Amino acid sequence: MTDYLGDNSVWARLATGDDRITARLRRIERASADLFVTCPPQVLEFCHGARTPDGHARHRERISPGFPFEREPDEMFVGGLQAALWNSGLTRSAGAIDILIAAYAIVNEVTVLTADHDFDHIARVSVLKHEYVAPARDEDR
Repeated sequence: MTDYLGDNSVWARLATGDDRITARLRRIERASADLFVTCPPQVLEFCHGARTPDGHARHRERISPGFPFEREPDEMFVGGLQAALWNSGLTRSAGAIDILIAAYAIVNEVTVLTADHDFDHIARVSVLKHEYVAPARDEDR
């Protein structure tokens, strides 16, 4: 069984009809033991992409099927992740929201599903589990 926390890079590419992202998400949906989970910073990041109040409501509805986490990372843990990036020379390799998402994933032992490489950097300095799904190239569509 694997629990997946989808990064905004995945959801944004799904919205564009990316075939590779869509196929990977469908395989997770069909796997009876796998689940999608959510956390507050991930929901906020996803909903930030809305352009209207109705769009925001649709974004909230689309993200709601995920199960919420049981544990939250504390400030010391999150700050420690950011410090680990700084101390390893990866100063600005991941933004604050991605660090928060990674912290939630680590303390809840879930896998971040991502279509960008920000979480590669966090995984270099932590025990973060993540899966990179290569987006379809424009010429593949």
